[in-house]
Amino acid sequence: MTVIIGVISLTPLIKAQADEKSKKSGRYNLAYRTLNYKAFNHTWKWDGRKWGTTLVPGIYKSYSSINADLDKEEEVILWDDDEFGLYRDLVKRSIPPGFFLIEITGYPMASFSAWMEENHINSYKNFDIGEDFNLMKSLGAGIQEPWSMSLFLGHIGPFWDLNEDDELFIAATGVSGLVLTGGLHQLFENSFVESNWFRAEWKLKGSGGYGPKKRSWDLKIGYRWYGISEISNTATLVLKRSKTQKSKLDWRIFHNSAASLELEIPTSEIEDGFSRIHFAYGKYFPIRSKLGGLKLGVIYENRREYDPLLKEFSREKTRQFEFIIKPLILF
Repeated sequence: MTVIIGVISLTPLIKAQADEKSKKSGRYNLAYRTLNYKAFNHTWKWDGRKWGTTLVPGIYKSYSSINADLDKEEEVILWDDDEFGLYRDLVKRSIPPGFFLIEITGYPMASFSAWMEENHINSYKNFDIGEDFNLMKSLGAGIQEPWSMSLFLGHIGPFWDLNEDDELFIAATGVSGLVLTGGLHQLFENSFVESNWFRAEWKLKGSGGYGPKKRSWDLKIGYRWYGISEISNTATLVLKRSKTQKSKLDWRIFHNSAASLELEIPTSEIEDGFSRIHFAYGKYFPIRSKLGGLKLGVIYENRREYDPLLKEFSREKTRQFEFIIKPLILF
């Protein structure tokens, strides 16, 4: 059984003031904006376009990026309570692309666990609980690469709404577009495997909310080249969604919940079934002014095992199951 401890961080808070002329016409211009990120963020203008850099450190995932608006004029898109309408609008606005981003992502805990097992096995074994469970390994479970570099081309932008003081605030932020990702190493059996891998996918991702209500979504469809002859390349599908409301106990399955499904289907003619299935479901419960809960999940893999000592994959495929227990905290 795998235990992963995680915390969901706060989202950015952005507000703006709409001028009187904008309110009457129904088309909103931004008189001023204030921005407060829970990360290191810097923006500037060059050649009439907005540029930005971001650095977000974390135990499980850290990333740094540089981005630019290809469109010189910012379009103000109003919030729609129809969730599928938001998805549709995001896809429409991503063609042609009006935004690009280059990002480097690292997974410190997963990388540290693999490095410890490879170079300091005695210290690594101090985290053993029983015969088949290691706490350090469990904290990095589910990660397929130690680091990656990505290029995004598409649309990224806010959905604005008006509050009772006629202030424009961001009700949600959304991303839609093509993502190209690659790296030089992958993780198998908690070991570094040198390989030139590459992934192409279409991403539809966003998050938002106002007051006690929050929601997020992450939809991806793509293809992954492993760069390893023993591992079949796969078509991939990722569906993630969460919807919460603080101070409200709600037992409905899609409310105060977080669910995710990841599928990898081999594309080789001699392969069939699924290479990987990762399913998880979590439920939130109000705890004073916060939300706490528990996420349960399972990872199924049907592929050749990697032997860290021999540094090679087995000839026969094996089925593996890994169970996940993840405490959830939402501030």
